[in-house]
Amino acid sequence: MREVAVVPVKSLTEAKKRLAGALSSEDRQSIVIAMLNDVLHSLNRANLFGQVIVVSPDNTLEYEAEKNHSRFVRQVGDGLNAAVRQVTKMVVEEGASALSCVLGDIPLVEPGDFEELHRISRWKPRVVLSPSLKGGTNVLMRNPPEAIPIAYGRWSYAKHLRAAQEGRVPLYSVSNERLSLDIDTVDDLRILRQRDPMGRTNAGRLVKQLSRLSPLPRSS
Repeated sequence: MREVAVVPVKSLTEAKKRLAGALSSEDRQSIVIAMLNDVLHSLNRANLFGQVIVVSPDNTLEYEAEKNHSRFVRQVGDGLNAAVRQVTKMVVEEGASALSCVLGDIPLVEPGDFEELHRISRWKPRVVLSPSLKGGTNVLMRNPPEAIPIAYGRWSYAKHLRAAQEGRVPLYSVSNERLSLDIDTVDDLRILRQRDPMGRTNAGRLVKQLSRLSPLPRSS
């Protein structure tokens, strides 16, 4: 039985609209691709998963998945929950023993972060969460893959906690400044630039380049 990781990504034309006041559509799409490459690179370097999957309604991301030795799955429903449910059903049918859902907008994540989460999630049944700074769930490891129902959206971290409690599934929460930073706003871009001033990540490097061309506006 193998462990699987899935990275759900919106259509590029729909992604990161909260950055529309600061970045052009083309630049927003570039940021999404850069962050996805950072996340996939760390997942593959961690060498924990028998398969890494990118699920998206956007076929143009198939190239990014293949470039990072990952499998692309075309999303058939609408929204993040539909994407994760689709992959959950698929990998259960294929015999996966555990499933980790990793959002594609946490560019600072490192292989060691996944290794730490994985050490905790090895026993069954178990759920390991990594929250965002805004009450979301940036990483959700479920062992087995259907240990709890997924509930992405506003305050998803609290919803996942409640689901584990109601299902009497042991749950652990792990966080650090890399796992908790997801990029949605101009302030998030500014934090990314501060934490990755040398452009070590693809996303950090791109933000640095864009900032040289046009300074990031102040948030209102």
